[in-house]
Amino acid sequence: MNIGVAAHICAAAPGPGARRYRGDMTPEQRKSHENGIWLCQDCAKAIDSDDPAFSETVLHGWKRKHAEDMWRSIIHKVPFGPTMPPTVGEIGARLQKAASADLDVFKRSNKWPPTNVSLMLEVKGQPEPVLASALGQTLGTLDDLVIVAPPGTGKTTALFQLAEASVRAASGTPLVVSLSDWSTGGLTLIEAILRRPAFSGFTEADLRAVAEQPGVVFMFDSWNELGSDARRRARTEIQSLRAELPAATFVATTRPEISDVPFDGQLLTVLELSEQQQMDIAREIKGEHGVRLVDEAWRTPGVRELVTTPLYLTALLSLPDGQQFPRTKEEVLRRFIEAHERQSQHTEQLKVVMHGLQGAFLSDLAVTATRAANTSITDTNARRSISQTDEFLVAEGQLTIKPQPSDVLDALVSHHLLVRTGEPVRYRFQHQQFQEWYASRDVERAMLESVVDANALQKLKADILNSTPWEEPILFAVERMARGDEQHRKACGVAILAAIDVDPILAADMIFRSTEAVWAQISNEIQKFVRRWHTPGKIDRAVRFMVTSGRSEFRDLVWPLITNENDQKSLPALRAARRFRPSVLGSNAMKDILALSLKVRATVVSEIAYRSGMDGLDLAAQIAKSDPNPELKAAAVGGLSFRRADRHVANVLGTADDDTFDLVYRKSHLEDIEDKAVQDRLAAARARRK
Repeated sequence: MNIGVAAHICAAAPGPGARRYRGDMTPEQRKSHENGIWLCQDCAKAIDSDDPAFSETVLHGWKRKHAEDMWRSIIHKVPFGPTMPPTVGEIGARLQKAASADLDVFKRSNKWPPTNVSLMLEVKGQPEPVLASALGQTLGTLDDLVIVAPPGTGKTTALFQLAEASVRAASGTPLVVSLSDWSTGGLTLIEAILRRPAFSGFTEADLRAVAEQPGVVFMFDSWNELGSDARRRARTEIQSLRAELPAATFVATTRPEISDVPFDGQLLTVLELSEQQQMDIAREIKGEHGVRLVDEAWRTPGVRELVTTPLYLTALLSLPDGQQFPRTKEEVLRRFIEAHERQSQHTEQLKVVMHGLQGAFLSDLAVTATRAANTSITDTNARRSISQTDEFLVAEGQLTIKPQPSDVLDALVSHHLLVRTGEPVRYRFQHQQFQEWYASRDVERAMLESVVDANALQKLKADILNSTPWEEPILFAVERMARGDEQHRKACGVAILAAIDVDPILAADMIFRSTEAVWAQISNEIQKFVRRWHTPGKIDRAVRFMVTSGRSEFRDLVWPLITNENDQKSLPALRAARRFRPSVLGSNAMKDILALSLKVRATVVSEIAYRSGMDGLDLAAQIAKSDPNPELKAAAVGGLSFRRADRHVANVLGTADDDTFDLVYRKSHLEDIEDKAVQDRLAAARARRK
C-alpha cells in the first residue's frame, strides 16, 4: 500500500522543474531530513507545480504543524488527523483576523474618526507625549490604560486609533465594546463581543483560552456614558475578567469628571489638536478651502479655542460657505444642526413625518437619556418618549394628528442625528455632545420657569444643577441664553446664583461661559460670597472657583498665591483649577508678570503655557518675546512646545539669542516644528554641543 511520498522542500538540483532551489545550500543540507517532507500523492505533485503559493516558508510551516499535531495527539490523547481541535495559537490567529474584520465594521459606522490624523496622548509620568498610532503598535504588550478626554476631544477616536495601529502591527487583538450600547441589553461583556458578525464561530471558551496568553486587549469605550446601575454591573464584570484573565490588557475611556473606572491603569490624556493637526484635518476634509477656514478661525476670538477640539473643528468645517463665524461651542453645534436640517435630502422627510417639529422629539429623547445618566435609549423608552412628545404637541395645538413612534424614529435615524444600534434595538445620538445640546433646550425651559416660580427654582437645583450628567447641557444653555434677550439673561443670572448653593465650581464655569451683561446682574452677590468663603493665603476651593470663573475682580486674592516665591505654594495655586484662565489676572497681566523676579515669572509663564487655553498660549508667547532672559524664553518654549503650539514657539524663538537656543536644545524636543529658521538655529546649537 502506498500511503505517501517523500518530497524535497528545496529542490535537490537545479534545472527544469526544480522548485525552490537554493544555491546557498550544501549537498548535505539538501539531503538532510530537515529538507524533506512527507506528503500524499496529490500534494507532492502540487508543490512541484508553478503555483507560487507553495513557498519554502509554507512547506516548513506544514511540516512544523504536522509535528506539533503529532505530539499534541500523544500528550493530550486526542485522535491525530484533520479532525483534531485547533491549537490556542491557531484560535488566536483567527481571533486576530476577526478583530480586524470587526474594526472594518466600525469603520463603516459614524463612530469611526472622520480623518486619519492621529491624536496625541500625554502619558502620565513621561516627559513627552506620544501619537496614538505609535502607541498602538505595542498595544498587546502594554499594561492597562485609562484614556481621559474632555467632551469632543476624541477619546473614542484615540481608542480606535490604538486598536487600528495594533491590528496593522499585529501587536495585539483589540476587542472593542461600546459600553453605552452594551448597557441597555442583557448580555455579558464577552457575549456582546461574540454576538457581532465578525466573531461568528467563536465560543467564550475560545476567547478565554486565547486571552490566557498576552496579546488580547479588551477596550471599553465611554465609561462616563454609563448610568449608576450599568456602571455597577460593568464594574463587577470587568473586575472578574481581570482576575480571571491576568495576561490580558484592559483599556477604558472616560471624561475627567467620571474617573472611577474599575481598574488602575496608565493614565493617557488626549491633548488638544496642534496647529499642524488642525491644518491636516482641514485639508483632508475640505481641501485648501478648509485650510483657509482654519486660518480664519485662528484670527477669530472665541473660535480659535474651539478648533483645538476635533468635534468642533469638523463641525465648523461642515458649515455652509459664507456664514459668519460662530463664537461659542453652543453656536457651532446649533449652526451645524440647522445646516443639516436645511439639506434638501432631509428637509422634506422631516417635514412630512414631524411637520418640522423634530427638535421637540429629539430634545425629549435627549432628556430621557440624560435623566438615565446614559447615552443609549432602549427601543421601549424611545417609543414612550415619542408618544409623550406626541401628546404634548397635540395638547399645545402644534399637531393635529400624532405621527407613529416607528415613523418618527425611522425619520430621525435616516435624516437626522439619531443612530439605531444593536440587538435588542436601542438608539443614541451620533455624539454625546449632540445629546447634551438637545438636552440643553430642556435646561433653558427650566431656567426660564425658575425666575417666576420658587418651586421651579428648587426643582432646577435638585434635578439639574445637582446632577453631573446635566453639566454640559447646563453650559450649552448658559452660552445661548447669556447672548439672548433680557428675559434669558435674567434667567441665566438666577441659575448661576442657584448653582452657587449646589455646586460652586459649576457656577464658576457658568460665569466663564456667560457674558458681561449677565455678570453685571450678579457680580456684587458673587464677590461677597467668594470673599466670605476664601481664607486669604490658603489654597482652598474658593481659589479653584476664582480661577475657573476667569473674573479679574478676584485678582487681588489670586495674585499673591500664584506669585509666591515658594514653588510649593505657587504651583498648587496655578494648578488649582482644571484649566488656568489668565483673564483672572486682569488686563495688565503681561506688565505685572514681567515685573516679577526671574524665578517666579519663569514658573508663572511656564504654567500658563502648560495649563491655559489659547489666551494663555498668546500671553505666554507675548511675555517670552518681550523678556530678553534666555531662562524665561526657554521655560515658555518648554510649555508651548508641549502644547504643540508651533506658531507660538517659532514666534518666541524669532527673538531668541544663541544662549536661548542652547537651553532650548537641551530641554525641549522641537524636531517636529516646521520652521526652517528654528531648525537651522537648533542645528547650530547641536553643533556647539559637540
